[in-house]
Amino acid sequence: MTTSSVQEAPKLQWHFSLVLLPFIAGIYLADYRNLTDGVLLFFKFFTVGSFLLLLSKPLRQFGLLFSFMALGFWLLHSRQIAFRQQQSLQFNVETAGFFIPESIEYKTKFQKAKGVFYYKSGAQKKTIQLQLYLFATKPISLRKVYALRCQPELLANERYPGAFDQSRYYELQGCSHRAFVYTSNIRVLAGTRLPPADNSLLRIKSKLSEMFTQALSARSAAIGRALILGERDGIDTQLRTYFLATGSMHILAVSGMHIGLLILALLKILAFFSRWISRKQALLLVLLIVWYYAVLTGLSASVLRSVFMFSVLLLSQLSGRQMSQLSALFFSAFCLLLYDPRYIFDLGFQLSYLAMLGIYLYYEPIRALLHFRWKVLTHLWDGTALGLAATLTTLPLSLYHFHLYPNYAQIANLCLMSLSSLILVVGMFFPVLQLLPGLDRLSAFVLETTIQWMLHIMRFFSEAPGALAKGFVLPFWWVALFWLATYYLFYGLTRQHKYLAQLGLLGSLLFMVNLRQRKLQEQQTTFFENDRVLLLREGSKALAFGPKPAAQCAFLLPTLEIYHNCKITYKQVEKGKTRIKLKHHEVEISNEDAYQIVIRAQKQTDKIKVY
Repeated sequence: MTTSSVQEAPKLQWHFSLVLLPFIAGIYLADYRNLTDGVLLFFKFFTVGSFLLLLSKPLRQFGLLFSFMALGFWLLHSRQIAFRQQQSLQFNVETAGFFIPESIEYKTKFQKAKGVFYYKSGAQKKTIQLQLYLFATKPISLRKVYALRCQPELLANERYPGAFDQSRYYELQGCSHRAFVYTSNIRVLAGTRLPPADNSLLRIKSKLSEMFTQALSARSAAIGRALILGERDGIDTQLRTYFLATGSMHILAVSGMHIGLLILALLKILAFFSRWISRKQALLLVLLIVWYYAVLTGLSASVLRSVFMFSVLLLSQLSGRQMSQLSALFFSAFCLLLYDPRYIFDLGFQLSYLAMLGIYLYYEPIRALLHFRWKVLTHLWDGTALGLAATLTTLPLSLYHFHLYPNYAQIANLCLMSLSSLILVVGMFFPVLQLLPGLDRLSAFVLETTIQWMLHIMRFFSEAPGALAKGFVLPFWWVALFWLATYYLFYGLTRQHKYLAQLGLLGSLLFMVNLRQRKLQEQQTTFFENDRVLLLREGSKALAFGPKPAAQCAFLLPTLEIYHNCKITYKQVEKGKTRIKLKHHEVEISNEDAYQIVIRAQKQTDKIKVY
């Protein structure tokens, strides 16, 4: 079999991306973190100029693109005005009000609840979205309203390298403040009820959750509820490590894979009733079930994106017009960003779209590279090609944000692909099967067994030597270069384009390896003010000193280990004085009446980094 030397770009009509890209650019320029009065004034003139260009026939196309950029800018700017006003609120004393929880996570020592806090400021009634950390023995419920007294504080990011951007994360949920509350400050308001619609949905979801809990073991039930219902409160640190080390975190988030499998399973079941149900009726029924399932799982950005995109594809079949998958992807992204432009800052949203973009662009070219006579090998290669296609687009952004890569991800996902698909299909119909005599025990046995197999595989790969490669600290231009070189590698118009793409990919990989190796040879002394931790790093080893127990630095130390690719030994400073001599510094730590650190450098150039 012969193939042409130049791969043709898929005939998917990229014109919608020409609208989407300037629209996204406008959204990023409107971000309040980068917005200045000068930028705001510029876009006022820019918007007027864009509309004037629409009146000129030769320049109308430019006017259209600039208009979409202006639309993205003003859309996000208007959405962020309310959030900026909420961010400006300051609470100097404890404030009384009532709290309606919207989501609850049950941790080992506390409960984490997000909801709406209603309170009075003078004669005005106000509300804010509040992240509540509740240290109480009695769990709170989503079905009740609570009287609450607390002092909300502004959510702010830690400043150390690689720190989680929690301010942005909670902004996407409209949440700007948090509060730490104990049992004495919260009580149930008697006689209050949530709206009937909310109650019915919560009852159904809690009933489904109970089915998994009663039929399966504790760990299997936690995974089942996370995969099917999006309830991740039962996923402990060890389970997260397993999913992270095998590159399987996407399985935990209800997303495109879940929705696609649900649609496929429903269509196959409805095919048995083709004598009584027409094709159009079957498609409409599938749409209704899928949207109900999306509401049940909480309408997260990934679920909403997936359901909306598949709805576009199904509706195009209903109308008799086949829309290309890539056009549907761009169209769904545009519509979702029109609905809420803040989705573009959601990393899950970005990775979901990039994964599907990679599959649409690179799956067929990669799949065509190898051919096998045996069907088993063909199916295995198809799954591998699918994973590689998604990895080519998601890997650069994952390295940029998370600074690590699971080395056995492709092999692990090859083993987990069939199991996770079986778990998802059985799990989605599990509540129905539990109502049927005979099938209830069989479905529970199948689900329990497959989840346990999946756990054994993940444990094996996560505990294998070198499971995670850490310390990738890369600039964003490297991400853009990798994407561009990958695209031209497959769709270069000439051999010269492909040759340059190969050089670009090779150069980017060498740069990444060189940067990581240079980081391993660094010697650095860093002080983190918030945790009062001093880090003395030399290559792949580091010492950390601080007045707190190691458990109270549970976020800082693991993040620094990943970011710097080093093993940190933490020592809590006891009463008295400690002296440490280094190559370029001498450190004296005193923890007598107060915690103090004195650092003496041999040279003025030997600066200490402070975060």
